[in-house]
Amino acid sequence: MSTLFARVFRQAWATFEHTGAGDAKFASNLHALRRLVDQLTLSDIGLEPSLVATETFQQPTKAPCTYVGVFENERFAMSVFVLRENYTMPLHDHPQMHGLLRVVSGAVQICSYSEIARRDTVEPRDGTLRRHVLVVAEPEKIISSAVGDCAVLTPTERNFHEITAIGGPAAFFDILSPPYNSASQPQYYFYRKVPVPRHLAEMEPLGFGGPDKPSAQEDERPRYVLETIPNPEHYYCDTVHYATPEFMYQPEGGGGGGAGAGGGSATADRNV
Repeated sequence: MSTLFARVFRQAWATFEHTGAGDAKFASNLHALRRLVDQLTLSDIGLEPSLVATETFQQPTKAPCTYVGVFENERFAMSVFVLRENYTMPLHDHPQMHGLLRVVSGAVQICSYSEIARRDTVEPRDGTLRRHVLVVAEPEKIISSAVGDCAVLTPTERNFHEITAIGGPAAFFDILSPPYNSASQPQYYFYRKVPVPRHLAEMEPLGFGGPDKPSAQEDERPRYVLETIPNPEHYYCDTVHYATPEFMYQPEGGGGGGAGAGGGSATADRNV
């Protein structure tokens, strides 16, 4: 465990516990957090290289994804995911979240999308929510464990994505705020891409066409409609226990606040 990781944790605490997205200090706190997360390595977090070894994923009963719950409370969560080579974490959303994703071993390709508009309907037979989201595709990004290579999502940008391990197994660390299981957090969904209806192809999304924004006609990014689907059967995780460092129990040098430390429950469909 490194002093850098302790600094990451305390900066995350300062960012998400003491400021919110509407706070004047939030942007600077988030920027400071990203600069620290950009430097993290697998050993900083206290995890063994064997977790990401090709041999580990050759075991016949091994899940395609390993989940390590590092910390979680009502305001933010930290975790590590390890994906086998060429495995894709399915397309999913991050409703109303801020997030940082740092590859700590190997490399991943991230395909991200930003929302323009959505339509929700409820199936009359069983009450199931069916959601269609019009999105623009952000440029595909390959990020690796090289220093200074961190992905960021916000409540309005890049908050739908799928992640693929390339060139071997890959591990990434993430921070999400608020976490998925917080009382105020909407449910997350998995999606598939479907053809874009003609009448949506030139819809002007909120914020487009302003002084510093392109119009729909000027924006050359591809558009897709994302449709909710059931949890994919191929996506499941095994879990690894995390040895909680002492600083997580005393995030501000004093008592309390660390109740969720090491909170890695055995859940089959964790997302980042």
